[in-house]
Amino acid sequence: MKKVSIAIFITTLMLIFFILSLRTGILHLSHSVFSLIGKHDSTDATTIWEVRFPRAVGALIIGAGLGVVGGLAQAIFRNPLAEPTLIGLSSGATLGTIAAIGTGVATYGSALNAALAIVFAIGAAFLVQLLAPNKGNGFLLTGLAISAVLTAIAGLVITISPKPGIQSLAFWNFGSLTLLNNSTVLMITPFILFGLILAFFLSPLLDGYSLGETTSHFLGINPRRLRSISIVAMALLVGASVSAVGSIAFLGLLVPHIVRLLIGPAHRSMLAMSALVGATLLLIADLLARTIAQPHEIPLGLLTSLLGAPALIILLRIQRSQWVDHD
Repeated sequence: MKKVSIAIFITTLMLIFFILSLRTGILHLSHSVFSLIGKHDSTDATTIWEVRFPRAVGALIIGAGLGVVGGLAQAIFRNPLAEPTLIGLSSGATLGTIAAIGTGVATYGSALNAALAIVFAIGAAFLVQLLAPNKGNGFLLTGLAISAVLTAIAGLVITISPKPGIQSLAFWNFGSLTLLNNSTVLMITPFILFGLILAFFLSPLLDGYSLGETTSHFLGINPRRLRSISIVAMALLVGASVSAVGSIAFLGLLVPHIVRLLIGPAHRSMLAMSALVGATLLLIADLLARTIAQPHEIPLGLLTSLLGAPALIILLRIQRSQWVDHD
């Protein structure tokens, strides 16, 4: 009953901020959002359905994906600090996106661009897994090292690319929903939905997997296969998101901690709730990013870092007794 009540509360909060996101912006609306449903023949209608609506829907879809990928990463690597940035997924997807655009292989917002971001994310995550020591903090340190290298290469591609407008990706690289439009949202949605479905399909296995390698084998779980499929699911979620809006820090790290604090660690309900919380938090963060410094917009990734880092420190202090290091 508690889980249902929390889910209803978060869903209500999400709907409230979704409407606020449609109503709020530099341009003041002279009509209500509801009166503009089905209309496309005015400035207000164009502002709502061509600018703010895809941005709000994109925040929901991408936020849900990043919330789930954080919970999946922490489960599959059995580490409360695992998240897309620290395991190479975000930097791999960023490099894939910039390399595709910088070389002219793909354009921003294209399915090929998203597909290449996903492929690079998969490659980066598997590289981290291959090179990382089996014990201690070596995994996270390896992930940070690989991420730093891939980020540097991405910056080099931006610097030397002759492609016109490639430098404009600098703002995107900080994380921003500014470039989202209806076609881009439609393009990334199948990738993210497939990643979400795959993650929820794996969720029953994660409870047994969390007990350790030996116990997993006795329960009929193949740890290696589970990790490989999970990396593909995470790459779908992160790669599609990064290709559209850049890297958004701390959301994937913070959301699972909030959810475990609210409803506990059972993975099926935790991942479902992480999708709701992630969608709501990204919607709120985007609303803040484009309103608190009007007419300027704060890059979303910078805002989530500023808000997420101290919140995460507090949550880790609260939850540290709940985590056990499995050898």
